[in-house]
Amino acid sequence: MPTLADIYSALNTFKRKSSDFVQNPGTSLEQMLFAANENAREFNKKHALATDYTIAQARGQQPTPEQTQAEMGLRNTLSEAYSPGMTVWHGSPHVFERFDLRKIGTGEGAQSYGSGMYVAQNPKVAEDYAKNIMGPKATPANVALKTFNATGSEDMVATRLKQIFPQINDAEIKSSIDTAKNYKGNVYKVDVPDTHIRRMLDWDAPLKDQPTPVRKLAKALGLDMNDLGGDLLAKVGKDEAGRKTLQDAGIRGIKYLDQTSRNAGGWHITPPDQTVSGKWMVKSADYNSKGLQFDTQEEAKKALKEQTSKATRNFVVFDPSHMTILERNQQAINK
Repeated sequence: MPTLADIYSALNTFKRKSSDFVQNPGTSLEQMLFAANENAREFNKKHALATDYTIAQARGQQPTPEQTQAEMGLRNTLSEAYSPGMTVWHGSPHVFERFDLRKIGTGEGAQSYGSGMYVAQNPKVAEDYAKNIMGPKATPANVALKTFNATGSEDMVATRLKQIFPQINDAEIKSSIDTAKNYKGNVYKVDVPDTHIRRMLDWDAPLKDQPTPVRKLAKALGLDMNDLGGDLLAKVGKDEAGRKTLQDAGIRGIKYLDQTSRNAGGWHITPPDQTVSGKWMVKSADYNSKGLQFDTQEEAKKALKEQTSKATRNFVVFDPSHMTILERNQQAINK
């Protein structure tokens, strides 16, 4: 007879994957069963400690920190069953209704953080990408777009086009400038299930703090567990072969801090004996950032958590079936 955990896990996964199951029943069923097992184990562990929390309260006793944490974690786990997943954003020069692995590299084409489909937690990242990229090729229109967005000068665009395309004529220059000035691109609103986000390789985190599939692969490849996720990606490669190695290990994709968060990253606590003010300080790695000062370590830890939680990431998703397009340019996609 299935346990409550099994039912919870199956319903949670089924709710998010039902539409994909019709399109790819073999892969989707495997993912559903794996997610159910993972969630069931976590649920049962939290449920046991949370039960002890309830019993302790009923007896007028003080629950242990572990029991209290488990009780709160259980509430979060249950609430996730009704979460639609993470909403992310994708900017593209192309118009489409679903992601396709065969189209990898037809946007900017860089694939700097691995082979896959790129989406952003911050919508502005996708918006900036959409309006600046017409495709990976250095066509006159694409060069004109990038130059005009960077300088706002038609004369600079004309100069740049003549440098790159010596044979270009005035009519082609004017056409390229007009195209650049009117170009908007496409911004997609996308849903990615939490279960897949949690099983991604974190580029910026130590391997010892990564999901189980990441740690297992890192150990198998002989990496030090204090190395970062980016070191593992360098080991397996950023190409298609590297993506397949990660995917076969049960890793769903790659996540990394976007440029804004990376520039303002490195938040840390400095103790009173190392500050001029003699107070606890929370500061980012940015030299120009102003440190936040606190009287107690507890206040500093709370502030540190708040600052790091503001960081946003980009994601490289390996499997297009893990992504559901909700909108294109704020217009709902008809399923």
